[in-house]
Amino acid sequence: MRMQEKTRLAELEAEKVQYIIQQHLRDIERQQKEGEKFRESLQQQAQAEAQKLRYDDELARKRMQTEREAQRRQDAELVKMQEAAALRKEEVRRTTEKKILEKMLEDEKEKALLKKQNIQANAEAKGEALTREAKALEDYNRKMLLERINGDKEKWIAAINTTFSHIEGGFRMLLTDRSKLLMGVGGVTALAAGIYTTREGAKVTWGYINRILGQPSLIRESSMPKFPLSRFKALKSTSASLSGGAGFENVILHPSLKRRIEHLARATANTKSHDAPFRNMLFYGPPGTGKTLVAREMARKSGLDYAMMTGGDVAPLGSEAVTKIHQIFDWAKKSRKGMLLFIDEADAFLCEYVHNLIFKHLSDH
Repeated sequence: MRMQEKTRLAELEAEKVQYIIQQHLRDIERQQKEGEKFRESLQQQAQAEAQKLRYDDELARKRMQTEREAQRRQDAELVKMQEAAALRKEEVRRTTEKKILEKMLEDEKEKALLKKQNIQANAEAKGEALTREAKALEDYNRKMLLERINGDKEKWIAAINTTFSHIEGGFRMLLTDRSKLLMGVGGVTALAAGIYTTREGAKVTWGYINRILGQPSLIRESSMPKFPLSRFKALKSTSASLSGGAGFENVILHPSLKRRIEHLARATANTKSHDAPFRNMLFYGPPGTGKTLVAREMARKSGLDYAMMTGGDVAPLGSEAVTKIHQIFDWAKKSRKGMLLFIDEADAFLCEYVHNLIFKHLSDH
């Protein structure tokens, strides 16, 4: 009995231990399940948090991208506004410069017109002054001549009567004496021949002197000297200067304009060497830009003589201007090298000539 009880107790103890073990196993299993559930919940929570972080990051990136797009659009609009402002500013600047240039051109035109009017007025004033002076001088000479004639009238009458009385006595003496008549006729003939010879010789001598010294009055400057010796020296110095090749070194010009002037000088020299007709050239520009100096240097480089006249001296001459200009061209033909005639301020009489032609044309119609 005791053995059975002990065995039974042992079995009970064993069952109790087994139960406790199973209970512990169930607790462990339950704890494992709870741990797995907790781990799963942690994983789910971590996944949720990671997903939330990804979502927040994506939202932040989208927000930053949107802000960048907005900033880029704003920058583009700002650049467009700046470009438009720059274009408007450039347009305003160009418009202002254009207005300033047009104003300057108008001022230059007004200055040129005023200068032309002043030149024309000065020329007309000089012409009128010369005309009045010539008329006053003529009136004065006529008055003095009349006064002298009236004052010396009796003396002249007495002298004429005395002369005629002497001539009458001489004729009577010649008519009565044949030898004296022949001597008188011979003396008168010799006197007439001497007077004629002296007059013609004086004409020839004056023509020769005028050919050497006869520079027209309208010429203000010329490379043709007045005396033969000085002409020889001038030719020698001119040839030396041309052989030296000074050219247009003393003239300051734009390179393109300088090349064109040198081309014209060479063409003029070739025209002279080939005996071809010369061309006319027109230099225009404001005063003091070197037109006269260029013409002088061109004549020297071309190997030609040069002469300069001013249009302001031609306008007051009136109808005598044509004769004076013909004298200039006749004088220019005497140059052995050829003549380059430079007419400074040509508009002073050309404008007057054109104005007269227009007025005549309008009056005819």
